[in-house]
Amino acid sequence: MWKNYLKIAWRNITRSKGYAFINIAGLGIGMAASILILIWVQFEMSVDRFHENSDRVYANWRNAEMQGEVFTWDYTPAPYAPAMKEQFPEVEEVARITEWDQQLLTVGENNFYEEATFTDPGFFKMFSFEALEGDPVAALTEPGNIVLTESVAKKLFGDSPAMGKTVNVEKQLDFEVKAVIKDLPENTDFPFTVFLPFKKLEAMGWADDYWGNNSYRTFTMLNEGTELASFNQKFIDFTAKNSEMDEVSDFLFPIRDLHLYSKFENGKSVGGKIEMIRMFGIVSIIVLLIAAINFVNLSTAQSDRRSKEVGIRKISGAGKGMLVGQFLAESVLIALAAYLLAIFIVSLSFSAFKDLVGQELENPFTQPYFWGISVVYVFITGILAGSYPAFLLSSYKPAVVFKSKMNSKRSFGLKPREVLVVFQFAVVVTLISCVWIVQDQMTFVQNRDLGITKENLIFHTVTQNMRDNKAALRNELLALPEVAEVSYTFSPLTNIHSDTDGMEWQGKDPEFRPMISRMGTDANLVKTAGMELVAGRDIDIYTFPGDSLSALVNEKAAEIMGFEDPIGQVIKDDSYEFTIVGVVKDFIMESPFDDVIPILVMGPKRNLNFIHIRFAAGRDYSSSLASVETVFNKFNPDSPFEYKFVDQEHAQKFSSQERTAKLTSLFTGLAVMISCMGLFGLATFIAERRKKEISVRKVMGASVSSVVGLISSEFTKLVFISVIIGIPATWYFMSDWLETFAYRTSIDWTVFLWTGGITLLIALLTVSSQAIKAALVNPAETLKSE
Repeated sequence: MWKNYLKIAWRNITRSKGYAFINIAGLGIGMAASILILIWVQFEMSVDRFHENSDRVYANWRNAEMQGEVFTWDYTPAPYAPAMKEQFPEVEEVARITEWDQQLLTVGENNFYEEATFTDPGFFKMFSFEALEGDPVAALTEPGNIVLTESVAKKLFGDSPAMGKTVNVEKQLDFEVKAVIKDLPENTDFPFTVFLPFKKLEAMGWADDYWGNNSYRTFTMLNEGTELASFNQKFIDFTAKNSEMDEVSDFLFPIRDLHLYSKFENGKSVGGKIEMIRMFGIVSIIVLLIAAINFVNLSTAQSDRRSKEVGIRKISGAGKGMLVGQFLAESVLIALAAYLLAIFIVSLSFSAFKDLVGQELENPFTQPYFWGISVVYVFITGILAGSYPAFLLSSYKPAVVFKSKMNSKRSFGLKPREVLVVFQFAVVVTLISCVWIVQDQMTFVQNRDLGITKENLIFHTVTQNMRDNKAALRNELLALPEVAEVSYTFSPLTNIHSDTDGMEWQGKDPEFRPMISRMGTDANLVKTAGMELVAGRDIDIYTFPGDSLSALVNEKAAEIMGFEDPIGQVIKDDSYEFTIVGVVKDFIMESPFDDVIPILVMGPKRNLNFIHIRFAAGRDYSSSLASVETVFNKFNPDSPFEYKFVDQEHAQKFSSQERTAKLTSLFTGLAVMISCMGLFGLATFIAERRKKEISVRKVMGASVSSVVGLISSEFTKLVFISVIIGIPATWYFMSDWLETFAYRTSIDWTVFLWTGGITLLIALLTVSSQAIKAALVNPAETLKSE
């Protein structure tokens, strides 16, 4: 029976090649889009869920209420993890990690920077990273050992064995290789390639016991059978019991959820990356649904043509079940052909899609489960797309068919078909509007005044050699004609590395504890960064030696502190007292989508870990960098010159939103293409169906333009209704999306005006081509048989 179904289905498909092409191409494109998104979703859902003990491993998070708002963060002090393991018998393992700047590794003349972390042995007990040589757990129990990933071991030692060899870190510390592990997989949020013992930090006195120094992330593995909710209830006042920070509360958050649900509001997880995954998952399904709608519409549009076939089959004894099976066989066959096209499209676009989402996705064609799911996917898609046409066509009664009542219906078919066309183009209107608004938001933020001049500016990590020759290096750089300004800083101008709510100043309410960010400099930061000085002067320890305890504040910090005249005011931070010597215009170091934050720039009482160099305007970059590298090689020998441009680092802050914009644009283009293919097919069918009516009208004197308008109007009115529906839908969704940004644009009503006009124009151009073709046919050719 099924063999016969498929044979007849193939004949029907080949008989209507144009409609078959539209159905197969539309479904194929929709399937390809959904396959790519599902591959990405599967990857994102697997991040850090592959660990053997992932169901009982947690990240430590903390809450604190400040000025009526709950702040949530995941950094802890050094004594936090040991105290936790000691005080809670439910805790099986703990591990701290550092997330510092890249560390310089050296073996002989071979040296380069890598992502290194200091961590505890418990790290490799919690997380299932494969060991190739040695025991990483045992290696981290001694302060003089190091664990390398396979690729780093090869970079350092080539094909020679790494075990037992010595690696120098930051030209200061020697470590012995005691374990080599496989490179961390792509589906983990840990970026590390080198693991150092946390005991080394403790042995060197770099890990202090102060509970206010939140410099490390902590992970915890609970004993089997421990319930998270009951443990968190006991754990909530852990920090308060071990320190004087009564306002801080603690909780564990599942590592399985950390990648997708790490956005917190008022101390509770409210989502995160899962929001974008859900959004594009839904969009991919909608694109596939639009393609399925084409199939439904074109199938039902041909109901007249196939009604006689149904009537004859029923008279010949075919039951409704047999007819349903026949039509479903056709839809499944079309779905199979579409799926083969989709696989071809996926294979061609997979590499580009990986670049678009910024992930090294695994090739699905090498995974057996992918092909098993594919079979189910094809059948489900084919049956869902074909069910309505199958049951509709099989329900025709022979008596009705042969009385020609089928032709008495309106020229543009059934109301359900009109509803589906409206739905298709309402989605198109919504997607086009969304793309427009996303681009508006991107442009709005990219044009934001950062308060610094990011062009012609680089920064470099300060090594120990550079620190020992800080003044000499600075002087030789400034002597270069290519260099305009130089400034050492505590952190790069693209990131905040420290903040506190413990600063004090005269007149401050003890209950008022705003979070203020820290920055540091030695001299000329204002000129080097291109800031605008509002009052006072810049810090300059070379001209004013006492400036090691001077400070600059931005306007936001001066406002929060309540100073009418900030110059000369004293700010106490820990054991230091800084005197304000200048006020600068607000500047942005963190996310450009966020509000301005208060920043205190202090003199170099704390370590200055970066050097910023501003090039003179109009100079050639390659020659300028070569001159600077020559000076660096003199003061920082045997270390690579690895600089970063401030403007490029700033551009990275837009990567997530740019990815959203590109994905939205891609799916919008696909939705428009598929919808237009369906509309083209319907217009072709309607023009063919009404060719005699059109010929009669032309004989009676109707012009080509009036005939084109007659056919096009039936479609354009439906698209107009889609525009009316799509506008409020877009306003609702995009208003919520924009609310996620502190610094955001507003929705301009002209967006909807342009979107509506573009959509109507696309629909009109799609339909008018067939309408014009039908209107230009010679009436004599059509009516000669009448």
